[in-house]
Amino acid sequence: MDPMIKKALDWIEMQQPDSIKRISRVVWARGAWKLPSLHTAHLICLKGYPPWGGNVRETARAISSLSHMGLIFPDAGQWLLSQKKGDAWNDNVYDTAYSLIALADMDIQDPAGYQWLLGNYGPEWEHPGTTALVIMALAKQDTTMQDEYHDLVKERALWLLEKRGLDGGWKNIATSNIVMQSLLMLGLRKELKVSIDWLMKAQSSEGFWGAGEDNIVATSLSLITLALWEHKGNL
Repeated sequence: MDPMIKKALDWIEMQQPDSIKRISRVVWARGAWKLPSLHTAHLICLKGYPPWGGNVRETARAISSLSHMGLIFPDAGQWLLSQKKGDAWNDNVYDTAYSLIALADMDIQDPAGYQWLLGNYGPEWEHPGTTALVIMALAKQDTTMQDEYHDLVKERALWLLEKRGLDGGWKNIATSNIVMQSLLMLGLRKELKVSIDWLMKAQSSEGFWGAGEDNIVATSLSLITLALWEHKGNL
């Protein structure tokens, strides 16, 4: 393991994340590198019912994070499914994408939600982070690469690469990581070498990422990206 990656993994474990989002990201990052985390027990203790305060997006993040530690909670998955209205969650792209990712991490397929993302993709979602999240949800939910899915994803992947800055990144560290994760899941390694180099250069000497951003989330997302890079897009 690269010494700077180890330094970042040690750094996040020593932090005191104070929200479900931050705790989930730390647990996910450590799990992506096959390492335990003391924060896992804290996340489980916060579960309750409805799970994680009854917040769809936070519950989805927690489910995915714990799945990377090999921990599956069927009741949380059933609660998440129960919150679906029509074919989506809260008629919201973020809630729906995170929910579909979480369900896929529990080996639950949701064709209706998948089709909702495909059918509703349009100009209002054409932001790098949003588009990348949609790609990630589609890729997680449909590993068979259906023609309809493949055409949209191929086009949007090229669009994301066109939106990349000259330095190799996108809007900020968090957005850059979500974009890189989605493209790595599609197998675009050669195209992302410059972005991985940029990401490594953006790390501070103390081990964290995210100057001026949420350091815990930025660092955790960076470690998840680098784990995907290390494992050739498969986690």
